[in-house]
Amino acid sequence: MQTAENVKKAIHMCEKTPFDVALIDIELPDIKGTELLHILSEKHPKMVRIIITGHPSIEKAAKSVNEKADGYIMKPFNVTELLGMIKKLTEEKKNAYFKMFAEVEQAKQNTPVFRYQHPNNW
Repeated sequence: MQTAENVKKAIHMCEKTPFDVALIDIELPDIKGTELLHILSEKHPKMVRIIITGHPSIEKAAKSVNEKADGYIMKPFNVTELLGMIKKLTEEKKNAYFKMFAEVEQAKQNTPVFRYQHPNNW
């Protein structure tokens, strides 16, 4: 587990090391957490991104969902609840990627373009 005191450092850390999960406070010192969420969504789509807030609102929740947050939790939070959320979200994301890879393989087998690459196998 690593922490970053600002967004620039958080982005640098994520570029240097692939993380499975990011816990993002919605109120960061240099930008809004939803802006970091947007950046991480584009750069690291496989990462589970959870927004944490001490000041919940419908607007913040909606903005988080629009910026592709995988989860949203309010402070103070129960650690067991947070760990359960992380486990559930990482499993869902892993299963979605496995399903996508299976669909790609199935499409390769059913698409004539791929068959023509090996005409002796017809």
